[in-house]
Amino acid sequence: MTTAGERASGGSDEPDGEPIAVGHYCEGAGHATRMLAVAEALADRGYDFEIAGGGPGEPFVEANGYTERPLPEVDFVGGYQSDNGSHVVFDGLPNFIRRVRAYVAWLNEVEPPVFLTDDICGCFAASVARQRYVYVSHDPAAFYDSPPERASAWIRNRIPAVTAESFCFPKAWEGDPWIETATPVGPIAPADDTPEADLPDVDVLVVPSAFSVDEDDLDAALADAGRTATIVGGEDWTLKPSLQPYVRAADLVVCSGYSTVMEAAVAGTACVVMPATSEQRGVAAAMEGTRGFATAETIEEVVALLGTLDAPEPQANGAEEIADAVVDAIETAR
Repeated sequence: MTTAGERASGGSDEPDGEPIAVGHYCEGAGHATRMLAVAEALADRGYDFEIAGGGPGEPFVEANGYTERPLPEVDFVGGYQSDNGSHVVFDGLPNFIRRVRAYVAWLNEVEPPVFLTDDICGCFAASVARQRYVYVSHDPAAFYDSPPERASAWIRNRIPAVTAESFCFPKAWEGDPWIETATPVGPIAPADDTPEADLPDVDVLVVPSAFSVDEDDLDAALADAGRTATIVGGEDWTLKPSLQPYVRAADLVVCSGYSTVMEAAVAGTACVVMPATSEQRGVAAAMEGTRGFATAETIEEVVALLGTLDAPEPQANGAEEIADAVVDAIETAR
Protein backbone atom coordinates (compact mmCIF):
# COMPACT_ATOMS: atom_id res chain seq x y z
CA MET A 1 0.00 0.00 0.00
CA THR A 2 1.35 3.40 -0.99
CA THR A 3 1.29 5.92 1.82
CA ALA A 4 1.77 9.65 1.80
CA GLY A 5 5.17 9.27 3.39
CA GLU A 6 6.34 7.01 0.58
CA ARG A 7 5.18 9.52 -2.01
CA ALA A 8 6.77 12.57 -0.38
CA SER A 9 10.31 13.45 -1.36
CA GLY A 10 12.90 13.74 1.39
CA GLY A 11 10.30 12.90 4.03
CA SER A 12 12.68 11.97 6.86
CA ASP A 13 11.09 14.23 9.45
CA GLU A 14 7.56 12.82 9.65
CA PRO A 15 6.25 12.01 13.12
CA ASP A 16 6.88 8.55 14.48
CA GLY A 17 4.10 6.01 14.97
CA GLU A 18 1.40 4.25 13.01
CA PRO A 19 -0.28 5.87 10.01
CA ILE A 20 -3.54 7.75 10.33
CA ALA A 21 -6.52 5.81 8.99
CA VAL A 22 -8.76 7.70 6.55
CA GLY A 23 -12.18 6.37 5.57
CA HIS A 24 -14.45 7.93 2.95
CA TYR A 25 -18.08 7.24 2.23
CA CYS A 26 -18.81 5.22 -0.91
CA GLU A 27 -21.80 6.99 -2.53
CA GLY A 28 -20.29 9.36 -5.09
CA ALA A 29 -16.67 10.22 -5.81
CA GLY A 30 -16.83 13.51 -3.91
CA HIS A 31 -16.39 11.86 -0.53
CA ALA A 32 -13.05 10.45 -1.64
CA THR A 33 -12.08 13.85 -3.05
CA ARG A 34 -12.63 15.69 0.20
CA MET A 35 -11.12 13.05 2.49
CA LEU A 36 -8.02 12.77 0.31
CA ALA A 37 -7.65 16.56 0.42
CA VAL A 38 -7.48 16.39 4.23
CA ALA A 39 -5.22 13.33 4.14
CA GLU A 40 -2.74 15.15 1.93
CA ALA A 41 -2.86 18.16 4.24
CA LEU A 42 -1.80 15.72 6.98
CA ALA A 43 0.93 14.38 4.69
CA ASP A 44 2.22 17.94 4.35
CA ARG A 45 2.57 17.91 8.14
CA GLY A 46 4.67 14.74 7.94
CA TYR A 47 2.03 12.08 8.69
CA ASP A 48 1.56 8.87 6.77
CA PHE A 49 -1.96 7.62 6.14
CA GLU A 50 -3.83 4.62 4.84
CA ILE A 51 -7.20 5.02 3.14
CA ALA A 52 -10.30 2.89 2.68
CA GLY A 53 -13.75 3.41 1.24
CA GLY A 54 -14.38 1.90 -2.19
CA GLY A 55 -17.15 2.95 -4.56
CA PRO A 56 -16.86 5.56 -7.32
CA GLY A 57 -14.11 7.38 -5.43
CA GLU A 58 -11.65 4.48 -5.59
CA PRO A 59 -10.38 5.24 -9.15
CA PHE A 60 -9.78 8.84 -8.10
CA VAL A 61 -7.73 7.71 -5.09
CA GLU A 62 -5.69 5.39 -7.30
CA ALA A 63 -5.16 8.18 -9.86
CA ASN A 64 -3.38 10.06 -7.07
CA GLY A 65 -0.97 7.17 -6.52
CA TYR A 66 -2.59 5.45 -3.53
CA THR A 67 -3.99 1.97 -3.10
CA GLU A 68 -7.04 1.94 -0.87
CA ARG A 69 -8.73 -0.85 1.06
CA PRO A 70 -12.03 -1.65 -0.67
CA LEU A 71 -15.00 -2.14 1.64
CA PRO A 72 -18.52 -3.51 1.11
CA GLU A 73 -20.63 -0.73 -0.42
CA VAL A 74 -23.97 0.72 0.68
CA ASP A 75 -26.46 2.68 -1.41
CA PHE A 76 -29.03 4.28 0.87
CA VAL A 77 -29.32 7.40 -1.32
CA GLY A 78 -30.08 5.49 -4.52
CA GLY A 79 -32.69 3.35 -2.80
CA TYR A 80 -34.38 6.27 -1.05
CA GLN A 81 -34.37 8.59 -4.07
CA SER A 82 -35.97 5.85 -6.20
CA ASP A 83 -38.67 5.30 -3.52
CA ASN A 84 -37.43 1.74 -3.15
CA GLY A 85 -38.01 1.14 0.55
CA SER A 86 -37.39 -2.58 0.23
CA HIS A 87 -33.92 -1.87 -1.20
CA VAL A 88 -33.10 0.32 1.81
CA VAL A 89 -34.24 -2.33 4.28
CA PHE A 90 -33.25 -5.62 2.65
CA ASP A 91 -30.08 -4.52 0.85
CA GLY A 92 -28.97 -1.32 2.59
CA LEU A 93 -29.03 -2.52 6.20
CA PRO A 94 -27.17 -5.83 5.63
CA ASN A 95 -24.58 -4.00 3.53
CA PHE A 96 -24.28 -1.38 6.27
CA ILE A 97 -23.48 -4.11 8.80
CA ARG A 98 -20.96 -5.73 6.47
CA ARG A 99 -19.28 -2.37 5.89
CA VAL A 100 -19.05 -1.63 9.62
CA ARG A 101 -17.50 -5.05 10.26
CA ALA A 102 -14.97 -4.51 7.46
CA TYR A 103 -14.05 -1.12 8.93
CA VAL A 104 -13.56 -2.70 12.37
CA ALA A 105 -11.26 -5.37 10.93
CA TRP A 106 -9.26 -2.74 9.04
CA LEU A 107 -8.93 -0.43 12.05
CA ASN A 108 -7.76 -3.33 14.22
CA GLU A 109 -5.17 -4.14 11.57
CA VAL A 110 -3.87 -0.59 11.06
CA GLU A 111 -4.07 0.48 14.75
CA PRO A 112 -4.02 4.18 13.89
CA PRO A 113 -3.54 6.93 16.47
CA VAL A 114 -6.66 8.61 15.02
CA PHE A 115 -9.25 7.64 12.43
CA LEU A 116 -10.52 10.39 10.08
CA THR A 117 -13.83 9.71 8.33
CA ASP A 118 -16.90 11.22 6.71
CA ASP A 119 -18.65 7.84 6.68
CA ILE A 120 -21.37 7.08 9.24
CA CYS A 121 -20.36 3.41 8.97
CA GLY A 122 -16.95 4.54 10.18
CA CYS A 123 -18.55 6.18 13.22
CA PHE A 124 -20.17 2.92 14.23
CA ALA A 125 -16.97 1.00 13.52
CA ALA A 126 -14.87 3.40 15.60
CA SER A 127 -17.21 2.93 18.54
CA VAL A 128 -17.05 -0.86 18.23
CA ALA A 129 -13.25 -0.83 17.87
CA ARG A 130 -12.84 1.76 20.67
CA GLN A 131 -10.99 3.93 18.20
CA ARG A 132 -10.42 7.68 18.61
CA TYR A 133 -11.78 9.45 15.53
CA VAL A 134 -12.48 12.78 13.85
CA TYR A 135 -15.71 13.03 11.89
CA VAL A 136 -16.56 15.31 8.94
CA SER A 137 -20.10 16.07 7.74
CA HIS A 138 -21.96 18.96 6.11
CA ASP A 139 -25.41 17.41 6.53
CA PRO A 140 -27.70 19.26 9.00
CA ALA A 141 -31.19 17.89 9.62
CA ALA A 142 -32.60 21.22 8.39
CA PHE A 143 -31.59 20.24 4.84
CA TYR A 144 -34.56 17.88 4.71
CA ASP A 145 -38.33 18.23 4.60
CA SER A 146 -39.48 14.65 5.15
CA PRO A 147 -39.59 13.34 8.75
CA PRO A 148 -37.62 10.13 7.94
CA GLU A 149 -34.76 12.09 6.36
CA ARG A 150 -34.69 14.68 9.15
CA ALA A 151 -34.65 11.95 11.79
CA SER A 152 -31.89 10.07 9.94
CA ALA A 153 -29.75 13.22 9.68
CA TRP A 154 -30.28 13.98 13.39
CA ILE A 155 -29.12 10.47 14.32
CA ARG A 156 -26.13 10.66 11.95
CA ASN A 157 -25.04 13.90 13.59
CA ARG A 158 -25.82 12.87 17.16
CA ILE A 159 -23.53 9.82 17.12
CA PRO A 160 -20.27 11.72 16.35
CA ALA A 161 -21.35 14.55 18.64
CA VAL A 162 -21.16 12.06 21.51
CA THR A 163 -18.35 9.73 20.43
CA ALA A 164 -15.90 11.65 18.19
CA GLU A 165 -12.86 13.57 19.39
CA SER A 166 -13.85 16.34 16.98
CA PHE A 167 -16.82 16.84 14.65
CA CYS A 168 -16.01 19.18 11.74
CA PHE A 169 -18.73 20.83 9.66
CA PRO A 170 -17.38 22.10 6.28
CA LYS A 171 -19.63 25.03 5.47
CA ALA A 172 -19.51 27.21 2.35
CA TRP A 173 -22.51 29.38 3.29
CA GLU A 174 -23.14 32.04 5.91
CA GLY A 175 -25.63 31.58 8.73
CA ASP A 176 -28.21 28.79 8.91
CA PRO A 177 -28.48 25.89 8.68
CA TRP A 178 -26.08 24.73 11.38
CA ILE A 179 -25.11 21.49 13.06
CA GLU A 180 -25.16 22.77 16.62
CA THR A 181 -22.89 20.03 17.97
CA ALA A 182 -20.21 20.44 15.27
CA THR A 183 -17.36 22.89 14.70
CA PRO A 184 -17.79 24.87 11.47
CA VAL A 185 -14.76 24.91 9.17
CA GLY A 186 -14.21 26.21 5.66
CA PRO A 187 -15.18 24.27 2.54
CA ILE A 188 -12.85 21.42 1.55
CA ALA A 189 -10.90 21.32 -1.72
CA PRO A 190 -7.71 19.66 -2.97
CA ALA A 191 -4.65 21.89 -2.68
CA ASP A 192 -3.61 23.21 -6.09
CA ASP A 193 -0.52 25.22 -6.95
CA THR A 194 -0.82 25.06 -10.75
CA PRO A 195 0.57 28.31 -12.18
CA GLU A 196 -2.05 30.47 -13.85
CA ALA A 197 -0.27 30.13 -17.20
CA ASP A 198 -0.53 26.34 -17.01
CA LEU A 199 -4.22 26.10 -16.18
CA PRO A 200 -6.38 24.31 -18.76
CA ASP A 201 -8.60 26.23 -21.16
CA VAL A 202 -12.11 25.85 -19.71
CA ASP A 203 -15.25 27.89 -20.31
CA VAL A 204 -18.12 26.05 -18.58
CA LEU A 205 -17.13 23.05 -16.47
CA VAL A 206 -19.98 20.56 -16.11
CA VAL A 207 -19.65 18.06 -13.24
CA PRO A 208 -22.67 15.74 -13.46
CA SER A 209 -23.80 13.27 -10.83
CA ALA A 210 -25.69 10.00 -11.07
CA PHE A 211 -28.95 11.87 -10.46
CA SER A 212 -28.39 14.99 -12.57
CA VAL A 213 -29.77 16.07 -15.96
CA ASP A 214 -28.58 14.63 -19.26
CA GLU A 215 -25.17 16.20 -19.81
CA ASP A 216 -25.43 15.88 -23.61
CA ASP A 217 -28.60 17.98 -23.61
CA LEU A 218 -26.88 20.54 -21.38
CA ASP A 219 -23.83 20.54 -23.68
CA ALA A 220 -26.04 21.23 -26.70
CA ALA A 221 -27.91 24.03 -24.95
CA LEU A 222 -24.64 25.69 -23.89
CA ALA A 223 -23.31 25.41 -27.43
CA ASP A 224 -26.47 27.06 -28.77
CA ALA A 225 -25.79 29.91 -26.34
CA GLY A 226 -22.26 30.30 -27.69
CA ARG A 227 -20.53 28.62 -24.75
CA THR A 228 -18.18 25.64 -24.66
CA ALA A 229 -18.71 22.88 -22.09
CA THR A 230 -16.04 20.65 -20.62
CA ILE A 231 -17.93 17.64 -19.28
CA VAL A 232 -16.30 15.65 -16.50
CA GLY A 233 -16.80 11.99 -17.33
CA GLY A 234 -17.77 12.75 -20.94
CA GLU A 235 -16.46 10.87 -23.94
CA ASP A 236 -13.50 13.24 -24.35
CA TRP A 237 -12.64 13.27 -20.64
CA THR A 238 -9.87 11.22 -19.02
CA LEU A 239 -9.64 10.69 -15.28
CA LYS A 240 -7.68 13.47 -13.57
CA PRO A 241 -5.97 13.31 -10.17
CA SER A 242 -7.70 16.59 -9.28
CA LEU A 243 -10.49 18.73 -10.70
CA GLN A 244 -9.24 21.82 -8.91
CA PRO A 245 -7.14 23.21 -11.82
CA TYR A 246 -10.25 22.91 -14.01
CA VAL A 247 -12.49 24.50 -11.40
CA ARG A 248 -10.01 27.37 -11.01
CA ALA A 249 -9.74 27.86 -14.76
CA ALA A 250 -13.48 27.77 -15.52
CA ASP A 251 -15.59 30.86 -16.07
CA LEU A 252 -18.54 28.89 -14.63
CA VAL A 253 -19.08 25.54 -12.94
CA VAL A 254 -22.36 23.62 -13.27
CA CYS A 255 -22.72 20.79 -10.77
CA SER A 256 -25.00 18.89 -8.42
CA GLY A 257 -22.79 17.66 -5.58
CA TYR A 258 -21.48 19.56 -2.58
CA SER A 259 -17.86 18.52 -3.13
CA THR A 260 -17.78 20.53 -6.37
CA VAL A 261 -19.63 23.41 -4.71
CA MET A 262 -16.89 23.50 -2.06
CA GLU A 263 -14.15 23.37 -4.68
CA ALA A 264 -15.74 26.31 -6.52
CA ALA A 265 -16.00 28.24 -3.23
CA VAL A 266 -12.29 27.71 -2.51
CA ALA A 267 -11.31 28.54 -6.10
CA GLY A 268 -13.49 31.65 -6.30
CA THR A 269 -15.36 30.40 -9.38
CA ALA A 270 -19.03 31.13 -10.08
CA CYS A 271 -21.23 28.05 -9.76
CA VAL A 272 -24.74 26.96 -10.75
CA VAL A 273 -26.09 24.14 -8.61
CA MET A 274 -28.56 21.74 -10.23
CA PRO A 275 -29.87 19.74 -7.26
CA ALA A 276 -31.37 16.31 -7.84
CA THR A 277 -31.38 14.66 -4.39
CA SER A 278 -32.81 15.83 -1.08
CA GLU A 279 -29.33 16.58 0.27
CA GLN A 280 -28.39 18.53 -2.87
CA ARG A 281 -31.58 20.60 -2.60
CA GLY A 282 -30.60 21.37 1.00
CA VAL A 283 -27.16 22.54 -0.15
CA ALA A 284 -28.68 24.67 -2.92
CA ALA A 285 -31.07 26.34 -0.48
CA ALA A 286 -28.23 27.01 2.00
CA MET A 287 -26.08 28.59 -0.75
CA GLU A 288 -28.92 30.88 -1.84
CA GLY A 289 -27.76 34.47 -1.46
CA THR A 290 -24.06 33.57 -1.48
CA ARG A 291 -22.27 35.70 -4.04
CA GLY A 292 -21.35 33.75 -7.16
CA PHE A 293 -23.77 30.86 -6.54
CA ALA A 294 -27.22 30.20 -7.99
CA THR A 295 -29.65 27.31 -8.33
CA ALA A 296 -31.19 25.98 -11.54
CA GLU A 297 -33.77 23.23 -11.81
CA THR A 298 -33.72 23.00 -15.61
CA ILE A 299 -31.28 23.38 -18.48
CA GLU A 300 -33.19 26.48 -19.58
CA GLU A 301 -32.55 28.06 -16.19
CA VAL A 302 -28.82 27.31 -16.49
CA VAL A 303 -28.72 29.06 -19.87
CA ALA A 304 -30.60 32.05 -18.45
CA LEU A 305 -27.96 32.42 -15.73
CA LEU A 306 -25.02 32.58 -18.16
CA GLY A 307 -23.08 35.80 -17.70
CA THR A 308 -25.11 36.93 -14.68
CA LEU A 309 -22.97 35.67 -11.78
CA ASP A 310 -20.02 37.54 -10.30
CA ALA A 311 -17.10 35.40 -9.18
CA PRO A 312 -17.22 34.79 -5.41
CA GLU A 313 -14.41 35.72 -3.08
CA PRO A 314 -12.22 32.60 -2.59
CA GLN A 315 -12.78 30.96 0.79
CA ALA A 316 -10.05 29.46 2.98
CA ASN A 317 -9.60 25.72 2.49
CA GLY A 318 -11.17 23.83 5.41
CA ALA A 319 -8.91 20.83 4.74
CA GLU A 320 -6.23 22.64 6.74
CA GLU A 321 -8.51 23.18 9.74
CA ILE A 322 -9.60 19.54 9.75
CA ALA A 323 -5.99 18.39 9.51
CA ASP A 324 -5.24 20.56 12.56
CA ALA A 325 -8.12 18.86 14.41
CA VAL A 326 -6.66 15.44 13.62
CA VAL A 327 -3.21 16.49 14.84
CA ASP A 328 -4.77 17.91 18.01
CA ALA A 329 -6.49 14.56 18.61
CA ILE A 330 -3.17 12.75 18.20
CA GLU A 331 -1.39 15.13 20.56
CA THR A 332 -4.15 14.82 23.15
CA ALA A 333 -3.77 11.04 23.16
CA ARG A 334 -0.06 11.18 23.95
